[in-house]
Amino acid sequence: MGRPTLYEAAGGAPAMSALAADFHQRCLAHPGLSHPFERDIDPAHVAHLAAYWGEVFGGPDDYSRTRGGHGAMIRVHANQCDEDPFAGAFVECFDAAVAATLPDDPELRAVLGDYIRAATAEVVSYMPLAAAGPGEPPMPRWSWAGRHGLDASVSTGEPDTRTP
Repeated sequence: MGRPTLYEAAGGAPAMSALAADFHQRCLAHPGLSHPFERDIDPAHVAHLAAYWGEVFGGPDDYSRTRGGHGAMIRVHANQCDEDPFAGAFVECFDAAVAATLPDDPELRAVLGDYIRAATAEVVSYMPLAAAGPGEPPMPRWSWAGRHGLDASVSTGEPDTRTP
């Protein structure tokens, strides 16, 4: 038997749900993030977020089947503002939610940290009001070795050489 996926190592669907719920609450409580999380947010946002992260980390393709995949996620966040007021706080809330809800596994946390930084940078690249849309990019996939997907790159997986 091979190494479990990140999804399995984190604890599967229940862990993704806990991570998404904790993260969402942290964003609501954060003075710099609460505004976008309070306005017109889909009541099923936490469930959608859990499904998205689950798929990215090696779980079922529920998000792509039901929500339109990676491009649909990007379009929800695109063209919001020309300056990014959110990325640092977003990463901070994610890292804290990972620490609060997922196993105390330094390697898992490092890969998830790489993921959120790369994912946030990608979303930020589409935030400017005049940014071109993403088209239909494939769902990024993350494993213990790092990122697979958007640009077909894969990191070495070593902590000092892992790249998003």
